[in-house]
Amino acid sequence: PEELKYIQESLGHHRSSTNCRVTHPWMKILTSVPVWAIVAAYFCEFWGFYTLQTQLPTFLKDVFQFELAKAGFVSSLPYLVMAIMFLVAGGLSDWLQSSHILSVVQVRKLFTCGALTLQAGCMTLAVYLETATGVVLCLVVGLGLEAFAIASFGVNHLDIAPRHASVLFGISNTFTSFSGILSPLLTGYVVTAKSPEQWHTVFYVSSTIYLVGAVLYGIFASGEVQSWAMEKTTLDCETVK
Repeated sequence: PEELKYIQESLGHHRSSTNCRVTHPWMKILTSVPVWAIVAAYFCEFWGFYTLQTQLPTFLKDVFQFELAKAGFVSSLPYLVMAIMFLVAGGLSDWLQSSHILSVVQVRKLFTCGALTLQAGCMTLAVYLETATGVVLCLVVGLGLEAFAIASFGVNHLDIAPRHASVLFGISNTFTSFSGILSPLLTGYVVTAKSPEQWHTVFYVSSTIYLVGAVLYGIFASGEVQSWAMEKTTLDCETVK
């Protein structure tokens, strides 16, 4: 009961005994710069994620002659590290805010922009490494850092528009899906001869997209509830029996 009350109050529900249909200010949502900053972070972060998720085993096979079975096992290591780092990132984010060391927007930008920038560095560094072990280690670090980014921009919807967070998440996730479609298509278009140079191009593109996401989020993201999200948007409230 206490937790339910806290959630309802946080989301702006007036009374726990009512159900209210919420209307969404679509035009204001779609013209909100902080919303598109989150969308950009989603798209750019998951471009690199999907590139590695779908292409890493093939990359290891083409460039380092890994057997596919072995490459599949090795390429799963970054995601294991990422799962562990989610626990660290979430706890650290909450601690920095609750201790008043950093504000909400400072934590969001530090974690997101820092992670995206370092991931771009890891992706670029992987191009110059000459051993499979070095490349995998570099990418393990990069995907581990992804946890810090997702733990920040992934909850930023609740910061700027708690009552409309579900809609914002849906919009963001739609663009995330686009990155999952376009990234493998680009790789297939670039990597035709399976040469290291072609794979390097794929990595450079991912690094650039990471940096674009860091810049856009760093400039335009917000940690404050937007004015359009504070307007009265409830209709047809009815008592729950």
